Amino acid sequence: MSKVIYPVVALLALVALAYKIPPLVRDPRSRARRALVAMLACLVWAPAVNTPFVYVRVDELTGVPNLARLIAHYGILGFAVSVQLLLLYWTVENPRRRSTGIRLAAVGAAVVAMAVFFVLAPLDTSLTSEFTVRYGDAPFMAQYMLVYLGYFVVALADILRLSWRFAGLTRQRFLRIGLRLVGYGAVFGLAYCVEKGFYIVARNAGYEPIPADVQQQMSPLLTGPGCVLMLIGFTIPSWGPWLQRLRTYHRLYPLWKLLYDATPEIALDPGQSRFGAMRDIEYRLVRRVVEIRDGWLALRPYFDARVARAAGGSSDRVHAAVLAAAVRAKARGEEPAERYVADPRGGTDIAEETAQLLRVARQLRAPGIAGSAAGTEVGVAR
Repeated sequence: MSKVIYPVVALLALVALAYKIPPLVRDPRSRARRALVAMLACLVWAPAVNTPFVYVRVDELTGVPNLARLIAHYGILGFAVSVQLLLLYWTVENPRRRSTGIRLAAVGAAVVAMAVFFVLAPLDTSLTSEFTVRYGDAPFMAQYMLVYLGYFVVALADILRLSWRFAGLTRQRFLRIGLRLVGYGAVFGLAYCVEKGFYIVARNAGYEPIPADVQQQMSPLLTGPGCVLMLIGFTIPSWGPWLQRLRTYHRLYPLWKLLYDATPEIALDPGQSRFGAMRDIEYRLVRRVVEIRDGWLALRPYFDARVARAAGGSSDRVHAAVLAAAVRAKARGEEPAERYVADPRGGTDIAEETAQLLRVARQLRAPGIAGSAAGTEVGVAR
Protein backbone atom coordinates (compact mmCIF):
# COMPACT_ATOMS: atom_id res chain seq x y z
CA MET A 1 0.00 0.00 0.00
CA SER A 2 2.81 2.44 0.90
CA LYS A 3 4.38 1.80 -2.54
CA VAL A 4 1.36 3.50 -4.12
CA ILE A 5 -0.11 5.98 -1.64
CA TYR A 6 3.09 7.74 -0.57
CA PRO A 7 4.42 8.43 -4.11
CA VAL A 8 1.01 9.69 -5.23
CA VAL A 9 0.79 12.11 -2.29
CA ALA A 10 4.36 13.31 -2.89
CA LEU A 11 3.69 13.85 -6.61
CA LEU A 12 0.49 15.83 -5.98
CA ALA A 13 2.30 17.97 -3.41
CA LEU A 14 5.18 18.53 -5.85
CA VAL A 15 2.78 19.82 -8.51
CA ALA A 16 1.20 22.19 -6.00
CA LEU A 17 4.64 23.30 -4.79
CA ALA A 18 5.74 24.17 -8.33
CA TYR A 19 2.55 26.23 -8.71
CA LYS A 20 3.05 28.09 -5.42
CA ILE A 21 6.76 28.94 -5.62
CA PRO A 22 6.44 31.76 -8.24
CA PRO A 23 3.99 33.80 -6.08
CA LEU A 24 6.41 33.48 -3.16
CA VAL A 25 9.29 34.67 -5.34
CA ARG A 26 7.21 37.72 -6.28
CA ASP A 27 6.27 38.40 -2.66
CA PRO A 28 8.93 36.85 -0.39
CA ARG A 29 7.79 38.85 2.65
CA SER A 30 4.40 37.15 2.81
CA ARG A 31 4.44 34.94 5.90
CA ALA A 32 1.38 33.03 4.73
CA ARG A 33 3.03 32.16 1.41
CA ARG A 34 6.24 31.14 3.14
CA ALA A 35 4.26 28.85 5.44
CA LEU A 36 2.31 27.40 2.49
CA VAL A 37 5.47 26.64 0.51
CA ALA A 38 7.09 25.11 3.60
CA MET A 39 4.00 22.95 4.14
CA LEU A 40 4.01 21.71 0.55
CA ALA A 41 7.76 21.06 0.66
CA CYS A 42 7.33 18.94 3.78
CA LEU A 43 4.40 17.16 2.14
CA VAL A 44 6.77 16.19 -0.68
CA TRP A 45 9.57 15.32 1.73
CA ALA A 46 7.81 13.03 4.22
CA PRO A 47 5.89 10.66 1.89
CA ALA A 48 8.75 10.59 -0.61
CA VAL A 49 11.21 9.40 2.05
CA ASN A 50 8.62 6.93 3.38
CA THR A 51 8.30 5.33 -0.06
CA PRO A 52 9.98 1.90 0.33
CA PHE A 53 12.40 2.37 -2.60
CA VAL A 54 13.63 5.73 -1.28
CA TYR A 55 13.59 4.55 2.34
CA VAL A 56 15.97 1.67 1.60
CA ARG A 57 18.30 3.85 -0.48
CA VAL A 58 18.57 6.48 2.29
CA ASP A 59 19.57 3.81 4.80
CA GLU A 60 22.09 2.31 2.37
CA LEU A 61 23.69 5.67 1.61
CA THR A 62 23.96 6.76 5.25
CA GLY A 63 24.73 3.35 6.74
CA VAL A 64 22.29 4.08 9.59
CA PRO A 65 19.39 1.60 9.81
CA ASN A 66 15.98 3.33 9.75
CA LEU A 67 17.43 6.83 9.57
CA ALA A 68 14.88 7.38 6.80
CA ARG A 69 12.15 6.86 9.40
CA LEU A 70 13.48 9.73 11.53
CA ILE A 71 13.87 11.93 8.44
CA ALA A 72 10.30 11.18 7.32
CA HIS A 73 8.94 11.86 10.80
CA TYR A 74 10.76 15.19 10.83
CA GLY A 75 9.05 16.01 7.55
CA ILE A 76 5.68 15.26 9.16
CA LEU A 77 6.53 17.52 12.10
CA GLY A 78 7.53 20.26 9.68
CA PHE A 79 4.29 19.78 7.79
CA ALA A 80 2.25 20.02 11.01
CA VAL A 81 3.90 23.20 12.29
CA SER A 82 3.70 24.80 8.82
CA VAL A 83 -0.04 24.11 8.70
CA GLN A 84 -0.42 25.61 12.19
CA LEU A 85 1.41 28.78 11.17
CA LEU A 86 -0.45 29.05 7.86
CA LEU A 87 -3.82 28.83 9.57
CA LEU A 88 -2.64 31.32 12.17
CA TYR A 89 -1.67 33.81 9.46
CA TRP A 90 -4.99 33.25 7.67
CA THR A 91 -7.21 33.56 10.71
CA VAL A 92 -5.46 36.11 12.93
CA GLU A 93 -4.49 39.56 11.75
CA ASN A 94 -0.93 40.32 12.84
CA PRO A 95 -0.55 37.36 15.25
CA ARG A 96 1.71 37.95 18.23
CA ARG A 97 5.25 36.61 18.09
CA ARG A 98 4.47 34.62 21.20
CA SER A 99 1.87 32.62 19.27
CA THR A 100 4.33 31.59 16.59
CA GLY A 101 7.19 31.23 19.07
CA ILE A 102 5.32 28.69 21.21
CA ARG A 103 4.56 26.53 18.19
CA LEU A 104 8.14 26.67 16.90
CA ALA A 105 9.54 25.92 20.36
CA ALA A 106 7.25 22.91 20.70
CA VAL A 107 8.33 21.39 17.40
CA GLY A 108 11.97 22.11 18.25
CA ALA A 109 11.65 20.25 21.56
CA ALA A 110 10.03 17.29 19.80
CA VAL A 111 12.82 17.19 17.20
CA VAL A 112 15.55 17.08 19.87
CA ALA A 113 13.79 14.49 22.03
CA MET A 114 13.12 12.21 19.05
CA ALA A 115 16.77 12.41 17.96
CA VAL A 116 17.94 11.37 21.45
CA PHE A 117 15.56 8.41 21.68
CA PHE A 118 16.38 7.35 18.11
CA VAL A 119 20.11 7.19 18.91
CA LEU A 120 19.47 5.20 22.10
CA ALA A 121 17.06 2.70 20.52
CA PRO A 122 18.50 -0.60 19.17
CA LEU A 123 17.33 -0.21 15.56
CA ASP A 124 19.74 -2.63 13.95
CA THR A 125 17.69 -3.72 10.92
CA SER A 126 16.29 -1.39 8.24
CA LEU A 127 12.55 -1.97 7.89
CA THR A 128 9.90 -0.18 5.86
CA SER A 129 6.44 -1.63 6.38
CA GLU A 130 7.15 -3.73 9.50
CA PHE A 131 8.86 -1.06 11.59
CA THR A 132 6.18 -0.61 14.26
CA VAL A 133 5.52 -4.36 14.45
CA ARG A 134 9.22 -5.12 14.93
CA TYR A 135 10.22 -2.24 17.19
CA GLY A 136 6.95 -1.37 18.93
CA ASP A 137 8.24 -2.64 22.27
CA ALA A 138 11.98 -2.00 21.76
CA PRO A 139 13.80 0.09 24.41
CA PHE A 140 13.34 3.84 23.93
CA MET A 141 11.08 3.36 20.88
CA ALA A 142 7.92 3.77 22.93
CA GLN A 143 9.28 7.10 24.19
CA TYR A 144 10.29 8.09 20.66
CA MET A 145 6.87 7.29 19.24
CA LEU A 146 4.94 8.88 22.08
CA VAL A 147 6.90 12.14 21.72
CA TYR A 148 6.24 12.10 17.98
CA LEU A 149 2.57 11.20 18.32
CA GLY A 150 2.05 13.51 21.29
CA TYR A 151 3.32 16.53 19.38
CA PHE A 152 1.33 15.50 16.33
CA VAL A 153 -1.90 15.23 18.36
CA VAL A 154 -1.42 18.70 19.85
CA ALA A 155 -0.65 20.18 16.42
CA LEU A 156 -3.61 18.48 14.77
CA ALA A 157 -5.97 19.62 17.51
CA ASP A 158 -4.74 23.18 16.94
CA ILE A 159 -5.23 22.77 13.17
CA LEU A 160 -8.75 21.41 13.64
CA ARG A 161 -9.67 24.25 16.00
CA LEU A 162 -8.36 27.02 13.75
CA SER A 163 -9.74 25.59 10.49
CA TRP A 164 -13.28 24.98 11.74
CA ARG A 165 -13.48 28.26 13.63
CA PHE A 166 -12.49 30.37 10.65
CA ALA A 167 -14.55 28.28 8.19
CA GLY A 168 -17.65 29.40 10.06
CA LEU A 169 -16.64 33.06 9.79
CA THR A 170 -15.44 33.51 6.21
CA ARG A 171 -17.82 34.41 3.39
CA GLN A 172 -15.46 33.22 0.67
CA ARG A 173 -16.93 29.99 -0.65
CA PHE A 174 -13.74 28.20 -1.70
CA LEU A 175 -11.82 29.30 1.36
CA ARG A 176 -14.62 27.91 3.52
CA ILE A 177 -14.60 24.63 1.59
CA GLY A 178 -10.82 24.45 1.84
CA LEU A 179 -10.80 24.98 5.58
CA ARG A 180 -13.44 22.28 6.05
CA LEU A 181 -11.29 19.87 4.04
CA VAL A 182 -8.26 20.77 6.16
CA GLY A 183 -10.33 19.95 9.24
CA TYR A 184 -11.34 16.57 7.79
CA GLY A 185 -7.69 15.89 7.00
CA ALA A 186 -6.80 16.64 10.63
CA VAL A 187 -9.41 14.09 11.73
CA PHE A 188 -7.65 11.42 9.65
CA GLY A 189 -4.36 12.44 11.26
CA LEU A 190 -5.83 12.18 14.75
CA ALA A 191 -7.18 8.72 13.90
CA TYR A 192 -3.67 7.72 12.85
CA CYS A 193 -2.23 9.01 16.13
CA VAL A 194 -4.85 7.23 18.23
CA GLU A 195 -4.37 3.92 16.41
CA LYS A 196 -0.58 4.10 16.53
CA GLY A 197 -0.46 5.25 20.14
CA PHE A 198 -2.86 2.50 21.23
CA TYR A 199 -0.76 -0.12 19.46
CA ILE A 200 2.51 1.08 21.01
CA VAL A 201 1.08 1.23 24.54
CA ALA A 202 -0.55 -2.20 24.19
CA ARG A 203 2.65 -3.78 22.86
CA ASN A 204 4.63 -2.44 25.78
CA ALA A 205 1.98 -3.83 28.13
CA GLY A 206 2.44 -7.27 26.61
CA TYR A 207 -0.56 -7.34 24.24
CA GLU A 208 -0.85 -7.64 20.45
CA PRO A 209 -4.12 -5.73 19.85
CA ILE A 210 -3.91 -5.56 16.04
CA PRO A 211 -2.69 -8.30 13.67
CA ALA A 212 0.71 -7.51 12.19
CA ASP A 213 -0.48 -7.57 8.55
CA VAL A 214 -3.26 -5.10 9.40
CA GLN A 215 -0.97 -2.82 11.41
CA GLN A 216 1.42 -2.52 8.46
CA GLN A 217 -1.33 -1.00 6.30
CA MET A 218 -2.82 1.39 8.84
CA SER A 219 -0.35 4.27 8.47
CA PRO A 220 -0.70 4.80 4.69
CA LEU A 221 -4.45 4.21 4.83
CA LEU A 222 -4.92 6.96 7.44
CA THR A 223 -2.17 9.46 6.63
CA GLY A 224 -2.56 9.29 2.84
CA PRO A 225 -6.19 10.51 2.63
CA GLY A 226 -5.52 13.03 5.42
CA CYS A 227 -2.61 14.57 3.51
CA VAL A 228 -4.57 14.69 0.26
CA LEU A 229 -7.53 16.40 1.96
CA MET A 230 -5.22 19.03 3.47
CA LEU A 231 -3.44 19.50 0.16
CA ILE A 232 -6.73 20.10 -1.65
CA GLY A 233 -8.00 22.25 1.20
CA PHE A 234 -5.06 24.64 1.14
CA THR A 235 -4.91 24.94 -2.66
CA ILE A 236 -8.60 25.06 -3.60
CA PRO A 237 -8.88 28.82 -2.83
CA SER A 238 -6.46 29.30 -5.77
CA TRP A 239 -7.79 26.88 -8.40
CA GLY A 240 -11.40 26.52 -7.27
CA PRO A 241 -12.62 29.90 -8.64
CA TRP A 242 -10.78 29.24 -11.93
CA LEU A 243 -12.46 25.87 -12.29
CA GLN A 244 -15.86 27.39 -11.49
CA ARG A 245 -15.39 30.10 -14.16
CA LEU A 246 -14.34 27.48 -16.71
CA ARG A 247 -17.43 25.40 -15.93
CA THR A 248 -19.67 28.47 -16.19
CA TYR A 249 -18.06 29.40 -19.51
CA HIS A 250 -18.95 26.00 -20.99
CA ARG A 251 -22.44 25.96 -19.47
CA LEU A 252 -23.19 29.26 -21.21
CA TYR A 253 -22.14 27.83 -24.57
CA PRO A 254 -25.58 26.58 -25.72
CA LEU A 255 -27.12 30.01 -25.14
CA TRP A 256 -24.20 31.78 -26.80
CA LYS A 257 -24.29 29.40 -29.77
CA LEU A 258 -28.03 29.94 -30.23
CA LEU A 259 -27.50 33.69 -30.43
CA TYR A 260 -24.29 33.49 -32.45
CA ASP A 261 -25.98 31.42 -35.17
CA ALA A 262 -28.62 34.16 -35.45
CA THR A 263 -26.18 37.10 -35.28
CA PRO A 264 -22.54 36.07 -35.97
CA GLU A 265 -21.41 39.69 -35.60
CA ILE A 266 -21.62 39.43 -31.79
CA ALA A 267 -18.45 37.29 -31.59
CA LEU A 268 -15.18 39.12 -31.06
CA ASP A 269 -13.28 35.88 -31.76
CA PRO A 270 -15.52 33.55 -33.82
CA GLY A 271 -12.82 30.88 -34.09
CA GLN A 272 -12.62 30.36 -30.33
CA SER A 273 -13.16 26.67 -29.55
CA ARG A 274 -15.89 25.64 -27.17
CA PHE A 275 -13.30 23.74 -25.16
CA GLY A 276 -10.67 26.41 -25.29
CA ALA A 277 -10.31 29.30 -22.89
CA MET A 278 -8.06 27.44 -20.47
CA ARG A 279 -6.12 30.67 -20.19
CA ASP A 280 -7.58 34.11 -19.50
CA ILE A 281 -10.82 32.47 -18.44
CA GLU A 282 -12.02 35.50 -16.48
CA TYR A 283 -11.74 37.75 -19.53
CA ARG A 284 -13.31 35.16 -21.84
CA LEU A 285 -16.22 34.63 -19.46
CA VAL A 286 -16.94 38.36 -19.39
CA ARG A 287 -16.74 38.43 -23.19
CA ARG A 288 -19.22 35.55 -23.41
CA VAL A 289 -21.70 37.35 -21.16
CA VAL A 290 -21.34 40.56 -23.19
CA GLU A 291 -21.77 38.72 -26.48
CA ILE A 292 -24.89 36.95 -25.21
CA ARG A 293 -26.41 40.27 -24.24
CA ASP A 294 -25.51 41.75 -27.64
CA GLY A 295 -27.14 38.81 -29.39
CA TRP A 296 -30.17 39.11 -27.13
CA LEU A 297 -30.63 42.78 -28.06
CA ALA A 298 -30.21 42.00 -31.76
CA LEU A 299 -33.17 39.59 -31.59
CA ARG A 300 -35.59 41.95 -29.83
CA PRO A 301 -37.51 42.84 -33.03
CA TYR A 302 -38.44 39.15 -33.35
CA PHE A 303 -39.62 38.52 -29.77
CA ASP A 304 -43.18 37.13 -29.88
CA ALA A 305 -45.58 37.77 -26.98
CA ARG A 306 -47.65 34.70 -27.97
CA VAL A 307 -44.60 32.46 -27.43
CA ALA A 308 -44.08 34.02 -24.00
CA ARG A 309 -47.68 33.33 -22.96
CA ALA A 310 -47.53 29.75 -24.24
CA ALA A 311 -44.23 29.00 -22.47
CA GLY A 312 -45.56 29.62 -18.97
CA GLY A 313 -43.47 28.78 -15.93
CA SER A 314 -40.62 30.92 -14.65
CA SER A 315 -39.37 34.07 -16.31
CA ASP A 316 -36.16 32.24 -17.26
CA ARG A 317 -38.18 29.60 -19.12
CA VAL A 318 -40.15 32.34 -20.88
CA HIS A 319 -36.95 34.09 -21.99
CA ALA A 320 -35.46 30.82 -23.27
CA ALA A 321 -38.59 30.05 -25.29
CA VAL A 322 -38.81 33.58 -26.70
CA LEU A 323 -35.13 33.53 -27.71
CA ALA A 324 -35.40 30.14 -29.45
CA ALA A 325 -38.52 31.27 -31.34
CA ALA A 326 -36.91 34.60 -32.24
CA VAL A 327 -33.95 32.83 -33.83
CA ARG A 328 -36.29 30.87 -36.07
CA ALA A 329 -38.33 33.95 -36.89
CA LYS A 330 -35.24 35.93 -37.85
CA ALA A 331 -34.05 33.12 -40.10
CA ARG A 332 -37.42 33.27 -41.92
CA GLY A 333 -37.57 37.06 -41.87
CA GLU A 334 -40.91 37.05 -40.02
CA GLU A 335 -41.67 39.76 -37.46
CA PRO A 336 -44.26 38.92 -34.78
CA ALA A 337 -47.78 40.31 -34.86
CA GLU A 338 -47.54 41.04 -31.14
CA ARG A 339 -44.09 41.96 -29.93
CA TYR A 340 -42.77 40.82 -26.54
CA VAL A 341 -41.02 43.72 -24.82
CA ALA A 342 -40.21 42.43 -21.32
CA ASP A 343 -36.44 41.99 -21.05
CA PRO A 344 -34.73 40.64 -17.92
CA ARG A 345 -33.29 43.31 -15.71
CA GLY A 346 -30.01 41.45 -15.43
CA GLY A 347 -27.84 42.05 -12.39
CA THR A 348 -26.04 44.83 -10.63
CA ASP A 349 -22.65 43.24 -11.44
CA ILE A 350 -21.12 40.64 -13.73
CA ALA A 351 -21.67 37.85 -11.19
CA GLU A 352 -25.44 38.45 -10.98
CA GLU A 353 -25.66 38.87 -14.74
CA THR A 354 -23.85 35.58 -15.29
CA ALA A 355 -26.10 33.76 -12.82
CA GLN A 356 -29.22 35.01 -14.61
CA LEU A 357 -27.92 33.92 -18.02
CA LEU A 358 -27.01 30.52 -16.61
CA ARG A 359 -30.62 29.99 -15.59
CA VAL A 360 -31.80 30.87 -19.08
CA ALA A 361 -29.20 28.55 -20.64
CA ARG A 362 -30.41 25.74 -18.40
CA GLN A 363 -33.99 26.27 -19.62
CA LEU A 364 -32.89 25.68 -23.21
CA ARG A 365 -32.71 21.97 -22.32
CA ALA A 366 -36.24 21.93 -20.87
CA PRO A 367 -39.02 19.94 -22.64
CA GLY A 368 -40.82 22.03 -25.21
CA ILE A 369 -37.85 24.39 -25.59
CA ALA A 370 -35.05 21.92 -26.23
CA GLY A 371 -36.68 20.73 -29.46
CA SER A 372 -37.12 24.19 -30.90
CA ALA A 373 -33.63 25.20 -29.82
CA ALA A 374 -32.16 22.09 -31.43
CA GLY A 375 -33.58 23.27 -34.70
CA THR A 376 -31.22 26.22 -34.53
CA GLU A 377 -28.19 23.89 -34.25
CA VAL A 378 -27.38 24.76 -30.66
CA GLY A 379 -25.49 21.52 -30.24
CA VAL A 380 -23.02 22.13 -33.10
CA ALA A 381 -19.54 22.82 -31.71
CA ARG A 382 -17.21 25.27 -33.38
